[in-house]
Amino acid sequence: MSNPKWLLPSSDQAIHRRRRVRKIFYLRDGTQLDRYVEDMKRSGIRPIRFLTHLGIVIGEYFTPSASHVMDGHPAVEYTEQDIRITITEPIVGTVTPPYEQKIPWGVAMVDAPKVWPISRGRGVRVAVIDTGIAADHPAIRDNYKGGINILSPHFSPTDYNGHGTHVAGIIAGRMAETGIVGVAPRTHLYAVKAFNRKGSANLSDLLSAINWCIENKMQIINMSFGMDKLSESLKQAIQIAHRKGIIMVAATGNQGLTAKIDFPARYPETIAVTSVSKDGNLSFFSNYGKGVDLAAPGDRIPSAWLNNSKREMSGTSMAVPHVTGTIALLYHLNPSLNPEQIRYILTQTSIKSGKIGIGVINSYQAIKFYRKFWS
Repeated sequence: MSNPKWLLPSSDQAIHRRRRVRKIFYLRDGTQLDRYVEDMKRSGIRPIRFLTHLGIVIGEYFTPSASHVMDGHPAVEYTEQDIRITITEPIVGTVTPPYEQKIPWGVAMVDAPKVWPISRGRGVRVAVIDTGIAADHPAIRDNYKGGINILSPHFSPTDYNGHGTHVAGIIAGRMAETGIVGVAPRTHLYAVKAFNRKGSANLSDLLSAINWCIENKMQIINMSFGMDKLSESLKQAIQIAHRKGIIMVAATGNQGLTAKIDFPARYPETIAVTSVSKDGNLSFFSNYGKGVDLAAPGDRIPSAWLNNSKREMSGTSMAVPHVTGTIALLYHLNPSLNPEQIRYILTQTSIKSGKIGIGVINSYQAIKFYRKFWS
């Protein structure tokens, strides 16, 4: 019998660490989990998470033969290697004090302030799957309601990157005197930290994040990230969350492609969002193509940043929270609206322009349409 890992010489321990591989096992319906987990352990795979709502087990192993044994297990529908996803933004600008006291141009462009006498999204539960949120930021703290650190569950989902905090401020910032006010400034924000301080995540962490959102009854998920590879397990997770009635808004990507968008925006269950600039034109970095639902402001957007500060960022990542916030405004008025009804309202009321071939989100028109034909 081989020695336990912790008794091996330090050089062998290093080899084991280098060879550790994480894999996703999607189980067939009706599988007896306890029996399957025992089979995993016997084959040399360490189960590290079971995602109850997704029917997925995440396992780690050191030798390829262990994985091959479980790939053919009768309880396994399919398996998938874990992959890395990275958040990338084309522009990171700076905004220094004194801050301009005005509504951010993106919030103004979507006409959100016209809706605030009717709805500010109060109480709507929005999960931000991202790098975490700086919960102590003055523009965010009153709307921050907790969350989960998928990477280190015993620690809070603190943001050490800035991206998640910036996104959160666009959705629900409420510090108008510094120009950090979001589309829905009374929405409840939940940080679901799946990306590290460098802005990268494992696919398995994203799956765990979606599972947490289902478990904790999130109503909207903001997905300001993307990848170019098809993932069967992510597809299944998105479909399950959609069936649960969760509205998911995703970024099309920032490579400037004209006929291809990123996953998960490419999945039909999500609302896919690309970016426009102040002039109403498609942002130069925006991916655009089949499957795009809406455009929203995403170029040089000011919002909250680390250390209680403010910063401009650009990307389809910044366009997504303008749509998420608009959905929160709608959802506050009627939480029984399902994802496809929300999509219909938003696309029907988007402002069409000859400059691009798709409508730009408009919060005021969406609420007006809802109140006329739905309420």
